[in-house]
Amino acid sequence: MDVSPKRIGIMGGSFNPIHKAHCSMAECFVSEVNCDVCYFIPSAVSPLKQVDFTVSSEHRLAMLALATKDNPLFKVSDVEILRGGISYTIDTVTWFQSQFPTSSLFLLIGADQALVFNRWKQWENILRSVQLCIIPRDEINDKEYISNNLTICSKKPLWLNCPIIRQSSTVIRENIKLNKPVSNFLSQEVAEYVYRNRLYTSPNES
Repeated sequence: MDVSPKRIGIMGGSFNPIHKAHCSMAECFVSEVNCDVCYFIPSAVSPLKQVDFTVSSEHRLAMLALATKDNPLFKVSDVEILRGGISYTIDTVTWFQSQFPTSSLFLLIGADQALVFNRWKQWENILRSVQLCIIPRDEINDKEYISNNLTICSKKPLWLNCPIIRQSSTVIRENIKLNKPVSNFLSQEVAEYVYRNRLYTSPNES
């Protein structure tokens, strides 16, 4: 008997740290696409993003576990961390295909990522393997251009009708460094974890 989820959502990122907007976007994603499960997948090393303040993968996984534990449709995967090195989405998609061969895969990205999606490794193969889902950004008005550019085999990206929430991990890390409040950005449990472990208070933490 096949007990694999029929529709799997994939949400990658550094999650450094995971914040309320990440979870809100995932909730919208699951609702609009009707996912049976949404996997949060923290990257080991992002190929296109340089981060000045980093914490260990163990801390990021712990914060993800705290932020997602109350939603039964959310799961955290350490597949990219265990794989190590630069985290390429095509490798993660291939892994999910091997684990869930009968499931449909849905990949969530932001409109800012969609603008440079053709810089991603084997981006055309990604588009063939998943249904690309895009979260809008109010500063990006190239929806038609992006859609045309990321249509392959007549399969177009799906734009989600999600509210735009302006939160940034960079700003959150800076606020923590400056001892500014972050309760509007982080769940209480994640915020307590950050302060208890003194994360983001100095560059290049472990």
